[in-house]
Amino acid sequence: MNRESGSVISTVSGDSVEIDQSAVRSVDAERVELRQAAAQHVRGESLEVSDSAMLSVRGSDVRMEDCAAGLVLGERVTMRECGSLLVFARHVDGDTKSVITPAAAFAFGLGAVTAIMVVRRLRRR
Repeated sequence: MNRESGSVISTVSGDSVEIDQSAVRSVDAERVELRQAAAQHVRGESLEVSDSAMLSVRGSDVRMEDCAAGLVLGERVTMRECGSLLVFARHVDGDTKSVITPAAAFAFGLGAVTAIMVVRRLRRR
């Protein structure tokens, strides 16, 4: 088991990783626990995160409490008092505030396709 506290870490990997009050670039482990930490990329089977900020999170069972994340990918995601830019999961529990909802993603895609079609028609003239 790796345990780090109060430092800036580049990369951490292993079976079980606990990180408290630290900043880390990349975490890759079977079981990950982050408390009051900042991370760029977090990967694992089971993730428990509290009071932390992450750029991307990927895991089978992701549990987050009072966190912020850019991208969350998982089989089962539980979020309490969390904010995220984008969540892709088979099952989501809890109260999350996502910036990009399915309706917003559809509207963005429709707008992008329309813009591409208009630009192509203008180029033909």
